[in-house]
Amino acid sequence: MTLAILGAGGHAKSIFDIVKNKKVYFFDKAKKKFKVGNKAFDVIGDHNSIYNYKKKISRVIVAIGDNKIRKKYYTILKKKKFRFITLVHPKSYSGFGSKIGDGSMIMQGSFINTDSIVGKNCIINSNVSIDHDCIIKDHTHICPGVIIAGNVKIGKNCWIGLGAKIIENCIIGDNVFVAAGALVTKNINSNTFVKGVPARYARKKLAKF
Repeated sequence: MTLAILGAGGHAKSIFDIVKNKKVYFFDKAKKKFKVGNKAFDVIGDHNSIYNYKKKISRVIVAIGDNKIRKKYYTILKKKKFRFITLVHPKSYSGFGSKIGDGSMIMQGSFINTDSIVGKNCIINSNVSIDHDCIIKDHTHICPGVIIAGNVKIGKNCWIGLGAKIIENCIIGDNVFVAAGALVTKNINSNTFVKGVPARYARKKLAKF
């Protein structure tokens, strides 16, 4: 399998441990080399150059942490009929009945319990715990160390910050930013920013990201 990775920054390093045994092409508009450990790889072009390699590429992944940019390129490549890979670190756990959408990345040490669903083009970062019957919708980034209790629903394009906790049965709308370390104890409206323990609205009508 030949894999194309869009992005040669920090998140590309994070997924490298999953893809290191595959043939990989890197694309990035700002870098000419991708360096990880004692290895260095040529970046063969910017994001637009990938179209010239479509016949050589089996699968593609957008390794960009920023939700807005990752969603943009996922949407463009999907329309161009590129086929996405779902990356699951071998040291993560996915329970019986759980589902993970295409283009999503499940990082080392993460735990996705029974009957939970992760949408398309999501990042479930390192050491995240997602309990049973949760739904994480498309293009959402769950940062390292987040703990999500059972039956939680998180909308599209959300950012759940480092070490945040969400208690059971909460519903979080679309385009929500949860600050690092926040404790979410109730439902959160779409297009908002919450922070604190317990989490409170810091800004309503947050611009979509």
